[in-house]
Amino acid sequence: MEKKTAMNNLTIRKETKEDFYNTEHMVMRAFWNIHGPGCNEHLMVHKLREAKEYLPDLSRVAEMDGQIVGAVFVSKARVVDGDTEHEVLCIGPVAVEPTCFSMGIGGKLLAEVANASKAAGYMGIVMCGEPDYYPKHGFITCDNFGIEHGDDGNFDAFMAYPLNDGFKDIHGKFYEAPVFEECEDEKEIEEYTKNFPYYKPLKLSCQWLHKERLGRISEIQKNSYTIRFFEKDIPAKLKGSFYNESPDKLPVVGDYVIFAYNPIGDSMILSVCERSSFLTRPDQAKTGTMQYMVANVDYTFIVTSLNEDYSYNRIARYVSVVLQGDSIPVVVLTKSDLCNNTGRYIREVGTISDKVRVHAISAIYGIGLEELDEYLIPGTTICFMGSSGAGKSTLLNAICGEEIMKTSEVRASDSTGRHTTTHRQLIMPGNGVSIIDTPGMRELGMAQVEEGLDGTFSDIIELESQCRFSDCKHETEPGCAIKAAIERGELDPDRYMLYKSLGQENRNNYAKKKEISKWAKAAKKFKDNNNFRY
Repeated sequence: MEKKTAMNNLTIRKETKEDFYNTEHMVMRAFWNIHGPGCNEHLMVHKLREAKEYLPDLSRVAEMDGQIVGAVFVSKARVVDGDTEHEVLCIGPVAVEPTCFSMGIGGKLLAEVANASKAAGYMGIVMCGEPDYYPKHGFITCDNFGIEHGDDGNFDAFMAYPLNDGFKDIHGKFYEAPVFEECEDEKEIEEYTKNFPYYKPLKLSCQWLHKERLGRISEIQKNSYTIRFFEKDIPAKLKGSFYNESPDKLPVVGDYVIFAYNPIGDSMILSVCERSSFLTRPDQAKTGTMQYMVANVDYTFIVTSLNEDYSYNRIARYVSVVLQGDSIPVVVLTKSDLCNNTGRYIREVGTISDKVRVHAISAIYGIGLEELDEYLIPGTTICFMGSSGAGKSTLLNAICGEEIMKTSEVRASDSTGRHTTTHRQLIMPGNGVSIIDTPGMRELGMAQVEEGLDGTFSDIIELESQCRFSDCKHETEPGCAIKAAIERGELDPDRYMLYKSLGQENRNNYAKKKEISKWAKAAKKFKDNNNFRY
């Protein structure tokens, strides 16, 4: 009769065919983005089951509350010393459901496999694994036994577990089952991975991970953080060293972070991974300081309604901020059912920048929503920005196909709405797309957006380079390309004035920030030199 080990509600048993999909899914989650983008261990398990070296009677899975939460796969391997060949066991992959780490599941699986393997008469187990983990369970490095890895020699992760005294007499080079070398084809991995729910492959400088985990900031409330870890939201705090960092180094919604997982309390955020984009704006409540909004956004939906909320100048501000942050601006003109001439607005917004994309939609009636499908690609992150009452929540619900966010009425007197979203939050509808919703903003200041302004008004930048004088003020100087373009009707004078206005605002705010930063550094230096304490 098959032996089962149960502790609390955990059962360790042999795998059945009915478990195959769930086991592979769990294995994929356990290794995803740990050593590099994605993983191949789920394909490895699939192929290993068909290999002649595989030993299903010694392999085990762990089940808890009807869910596969761990697995150890066992196969035959060889240690070759000249003409002498010894049969040993190899374990791997060894996997634990990532949301069940630090619960002792891996240790129980290893103990059960070791007992079963010893009872079957095998002399020892050889494997490659985490050198900070397996020694806690009796594994020691193979150089203690005179066993070398067939290709790579010896290294800390190459370990063995003796099952009887005869193992000490085994020496030579270790060779695992050939199937482990047959799982490196990227196209095959990609195709097989399509059988499972989508997770984004990430290439980060913080990989290779050991005991640490990789998650994404989904919400921030004062000093409390929420990390999205697969489908689970877990509470977290910052490591103390963060409080010595500048504000732009602190995590924001959308950041990928490395953290120490705590299944029974607050996890600890250890570091922030490099960002592909980073949206900021001047803090309206604190003159001269910046507000760091969201990170790692592919597209930013600048949502504005086709009523009194519409403002060409405000959209231009948003576009500049988005381009500065290395995201792609997509202007979504909502409530098109209330407008008789959407084409005019689409053309007008299109003149802001050749880098902006424009769509007119009605989320309530489903008009134009299909135009947004090109952005709803698995692995894509979209940020919603715009004024209160612009229809961000309604659009979000329409995209998700369900009521994710509550919506509020808009005042008829001025077309403004109440804040439905009160803080930034990351939402994952389940189609592989991540959406960051942000509170409505009536004002959006300019500061440190030189590149964003250059991108928004690239045509004006090009004209300025054609002026006869490099210091041309575009007023009375001869040979001014700006004045000539306006006279020819090629440059809208209002658009040029907007460019000048936003540029001046950007310079003024940057000067304020620089001055405040100077005084802050002086105050810190005084405090440090005098050991001043509050």
